[in-house]
Amino acid sequence: MNSRLSLDCSPLRLLNDGVCPPEINMGRDIALLQAFERGEIPPTLRVYQWASPAITYGVNQQLPPRLVEVCEQLGIPLFRRPTGGKAVLHGHDLTIALVWQTAETRLYPRQVYLQLAPALVEAFRQVGVPAAQGDAAAPDPRSLDDGGDCFATPAIADIVHAETGVKLMGCALLVRGACVLMQASIPLRLPAVPVELLFGHPHPVPPPLDADTLSRALYRTLQERVQASRRLLP
Repeated sequence: MNSRLSLDCSPLRLLNDGVCPPEINMGRDIALLQAFERGEIPPTLRVYQWASPAITYGVNQQLPPRLVEVCEQLGIPLFRRPTGGKAVLHGHDLTIALVWQTAETRLYPRQVYLQLAPALVEAFRQVGVPAAQGDAAAPDPRSLDDGGDCFATPAIADIVHAETGVKLMGCALLVRGACVLMQASIPLRLPAVPVELLFGHPHPVPPPLDADTLSRALYRTLQERVQASRRLLP
């Protein structure tokens, strides 16, 4: 897939980077936000997958020593995200990065989530998966009780299966004034690495999802959200 940046006239640009080496992904997401803040690119949805397993962890997270030790043993690299939340295992997921501008400045992350959640829920509905916004409190990034695992808690920032409660999408934000970077992970299958060794508990089997179909659905629904926000800008 072509990852070259190109502007278009739509309110949201789709950038499909395909499968990427783990060591470039966080830097590329940060560069995307910085380019957006400088006015060099329009609101952009970047979608990508991982060439090999890796873990990203929240900007304020304290990693459990056990997780770090097991990652070293298994050769799984760790990368700090610019966004919040807890550790996410990648390599079996579709990952997205969205940069856009809200109509209001100084929004709290929870307020931004409430704006984005309906679009994310609708994207899953369009691919045949009933979804809802999570309702648990955000976990303390310093707590080690959950093994440091983002997918252990279906927080209000996340999207869950409306019938089973399985976490479909773990989301994290960086908000700078009116500019937002959302990073999110959507499992497409079970991980190839031993999750129980990493976090102390298994992950549930995700519903069958096609990465390209879901990417297009997310682009459609988030484009509507960005367009609505743009109409409110001064």
